[in-house]
Amino acid sequence: MKTKTMLSTLELLGGMFDLIWIGASIALVYFLYGALANAAPWSYLSWSIVVGFIAKQIAAVLKDNKQRIDYVHQLIERGYEREDAEAAWRTASGGGLNLLRNLQQADLGEQIDRLEAAINTPNAEGNSA
Repeated sequence: MKTKTMLSTLELLGGMFDLIWIGASIALVYFLYGALANAAPWSYLSWSIVVGFIAKQIAAVLKDNKQRIDYVHQLIERGYEREDAEAAWRTASGGGLNLLRNLQQADLGEQIDRLEAAINTPNAEGNSA
C-alpha cells in the first residue's frame, strides 16, 4: 500500500474512533442522568465508559502509527535507510515525551541537514545529484 493511501486510511480510522469516543462520552452523561434521575440500569453507564476508553485508546494508537509512518517515510525520502529511519523514530518517540522535544534532544536536525547537503552536492563529473 502506498504511503499516502496508508496515511489517509489511518487518519480516517483514527477520526472514526474519535467520533465513537465522543459519542460514548455523550452517552455517558445521558446514562448518568438516567441512572440518577430515572433509576435506569447502571450497566449502560459502565458500558459507555468501557466503549469510550477502548475507542480512545485505539484512536491514539492509530494516530501514533500514522505519525511513525509519515516520519519514517520522510526520512527515507531524505536518504536514510529504512532501519536507520525506524531507529530514529524510536529515538524521537521513546519515553512517551513530546515528539518535538525528543527530536530536538536526538539532534536529528544536523543529520538531516548533512544528508540533504550530501544529496544536493554535485558529483565528480559536474552533474547535480
